[in-house]
Amino acid sequence: MKIFVTGAAGLIGGELVAKLLNSGHSVIGLVRSNGDIRSNADELLPATQFNLDLPATGKLTTIQGDVSLQGFGFEQKTRQFLAADVDMVIHCAAMTSFDADPTIQDSINVQGTKNTLDLFPETPFLHVSTAYTCGLQNGPVREALHGLGTKFMNGYEQSKAKAEALVTEHSSDYAIARPSIVVGEQKTGQIKSFDTIYTVFRLIAEGRISSIPANIEASLDFVPIDHVVGGLIDIVNHWNDATGKVFHLSSGNPIPPTMLVEAIGSFDQLSKPNLVPNDQFSAEELPPRERRLYKMTASHYASYFARNPGFETDNLPELSGRVCPPIDEAALYRMIKFCIDSGFLAVQKPVG
Repeated sequence: MKIFVTGAAGLIGGELVAKLLNSGHSVIGLVRSNGDIRSNADELLPATQFNLDLPATGKLTTIQGDVSLQGFGFEQKTRQFLAADVDMVIHCAAMTSFDADPTIQDSINVQGTKNTLDLFPETPFLHVSTAYTCGLQNGPVREALHGLGTKFMNGYEQSKAKAEALVTEHSSDYAIARPSIVVGEQKTGQIKSFDTIYTVFRLIAEGRISSIPANIEASLDFVPIDHVVGGLIDIVNHWNDATGKVFHLSSGNPIPPTMLVEAIGSFDQLSKPNLVPNDQFSAEELPPRERRLYKMTASHYASYFARNPGFETDNLPELSGRVCPPIDEAALYRMIKFCIDSGFLAVQKPVG
């Protein structure tokens, strides 16, 4: 198939493009300012630039555009060609920063989804969302659309929920994939870019934030990027059975925050943070520098340490037999070690 991937240069998008090519598909990758598409191993994928007047010379073609613009800013001829030429769309493009301006989140996550649907009105549409469109819901979370009245922790979650509603409203041939907290590969810990939860992880592992609020019942649903991308490939390759369904690409076996803390503490060169019950935590009591860091960055991700959603994960195993490998102490150790070996973490003394 010829598959159009938005957000092709992103964390999930780059690895997805690599695996689609390995599976025999051809890809048109939408890129914005960065024209390079790299796998999770940070390998540059050979590509030709899209040109209506010249046939593509390889399996990967890149095209520059902006999902927040109607028609991505393409000329009419390009829009018509793509709508007729593409067999499937995988919409990965998103603004994932929790602290981004809500108008920017909506322009990319909501209007960007609408623009993609408008450009490809008759094309099978795989929408990459987030498991946290459940908002503040704890307990079992079904693989289904969430009802009215869902309360959200931040604008990112709300914008992704709005986007899901647009997909179901405007597409008759869709599937929705919801990754949870994406981390490095299960066997190696490798990850191409250190976004979202890694930002907070670095602050606490380096000791710049020594205390974080956490509920004793909370859970962290870490999912390796290889499971997420493998699940997306399964959905593509089993499309007739996947259409109309929602897939939680999550671990199915979340860990307590204490396990993450103990994993950090297993490295002598890192700082083991303190978990403070939510009702006993006050950012105002932190030292001035730590208080600033907490309010500027960590506070936006603190909700992960306060919630306990249980994402049901039946649909993917039923579709393809794929089950997420366990995120246990050994897997956490590999992920943290990769952060150290790659230089992402500034350790207090040499790794020995």
